[in-house]
Amino acid sequence: MNFSISLAGVNIEIHSIHAAVYDLCRDYLTDRSPDFSVATTQEDIAFERKKSNEEAAHEGRPAVDFPDDYLETLAVYRKICEKLLPYDAFLMHGAVVAQNGAAYLFTAPSGLGKTTHTRFWLEKYPEAFILNGDKPILRFQNGKLFACGTPWAGKEGQNRNVILPLRAVCVLFRGKENRIEPVRFDKIFPLLISQTYRPTGEAEMRKTLELIKKTGEGVRFYAMFCNLDPDAARVAKEGMDQDEPN
Repeated sequence: MNFSISLAGVNIEIHSIHAAVYDLCRDYLTDRSPDFSVATTQEDIAFERKKSNEEAAHEGRPAVDFPDDYLETLAVYRKICEKLLPYDAFLMHGAVVAQNGAAYLFTAPSGLGKTTHTRFWLEKYPEAFILNGDKPILRFQNGKLFACGTPWAGKEGQNRNVILPLRAVCVLFRGKENRIEPVRFDKIFPLLISQTYRPTGEAEMRKTLELIKKTGEGVRFYAMFCNLDPDAARVAKEGMDQDEPN
């Protein structure tokens, strides 16, 4: 199948084997001239299966026999992320909540409550929505950093085809009580690297590190210690907004 999508303000032509890729990307379709194109092969799908099995073995869990069409969606996104780097755009794993025209990114290792925390935001703030629940693209444009919706959004699939300025990045930790505090970029730099898609090419990895470091210059960072109390959403928002200029 051949079609084009607009992702992070970049127009991408996709040549896929399976219709599942098209179905996933329906909300991002465009008829604009592509800036670049990606195509997948059975070898790409086999690579994704091998990588999935290796990750399962590393984490000590049973491997899942994913169907080819699902694995192709992963292969397509991997190729897109590699080609987005020259556009100052990269993938950082995390959940992005949008409210009142601004985006907040919550990142943490798997299992530390990103989905639960963002659900609290939706319950607390009716106007809030999930821009992307797992794999957003961050892109620098005109000196500002934006969070961009993508159809690759984790198990829940929560996403919107929206681009908003990123106000803050918050790293989640478990805690007995809800509290948030500013944190220096250098303190969480290693964690941010682990949460960012890391390409295999040397030049591409250098560019990725450059973009992560640039993120540290233009966005405020916070550490959020939280429990399962829904009030965590209020604590997080008020903490991240308190330094915002009027």
